[in-house]
Amino acid sequence: MTKQITRYAAISLFASVLLIANTISFADAQTTNIRYKGQSADAAWYFEQDEVYTNVYIFATDSASRQKSDTFTDSVLYVGIYQYKLGDEVCYEYDGEQYCWNEYVPIQEYFGYGTITSENFQTQGRLDGATLDATLTGQNYLTESDHTITVNIDWTGEGDYSSGKSSYHYRSGDYMYNGNYVSFYRQATATGTISGDVTMDLGSSSWGSLYNAKTGYVDVIHP
Repeated sequence: MTKQITRYAAISLFASVLLIANTISFADAQTTNIRYKGQSADAAWYFEQDEVYTNVYIFATDSASRQKSDTFTDSVLYVGIYQYKLGDEVCYEYDGEQYCWNEYVPIQEYFGYGTITSENFQTQGRLDGATLDATLTGQNYLTESDHTITVNIDWTGEGDYSSGKSSYHYRSGDYMYNGNYVSFYRQATATGTISGDVTMDLGSSSWGSLYNAKTGYVDVIHP
């Protein structure tokens, strides 16, 4: 009997996100620490086009501190883009059953993080929406080259408002995001584009959130 393994599974971030990816080593990884409070938004996209699979994650906040300081003065943005194609099929047998999946062949691993201005990221109303228009320089770690991108995203709040404390773990390629928050939040749909050295029409997000955080942190582990 052969079972096909789904290597990626995603649940909404604020319902506890878990993205299961390839087994990777973080022995030589770096960690970017972000603490935040105030108005924030994030979103993720998962899609396939012309046999290229793309995962995009975007996070923006208007009040953050880096490396765990106590000064919340920065508006910050980070963007992660992971693209891959399916390679050869790999199988193994366990307990009389055969398990198979396709190897992932990465073609882009982009990570960008930087300070932006309050004009770049603006929120509307009581978590009604948000807009992001910012330029960011990051690195494609596969080619070890810098890429400058412009990100234009609109969030629209949907559904009920919630409050509470939660934690999450998100993993995509050679990137891992760990964090938690205490906040007032609302689910959202995000749409937009990425232009510049990387060009994408993102369409509607797979999930998104708007939130007003009392406290929160994100640790980004990356190459």
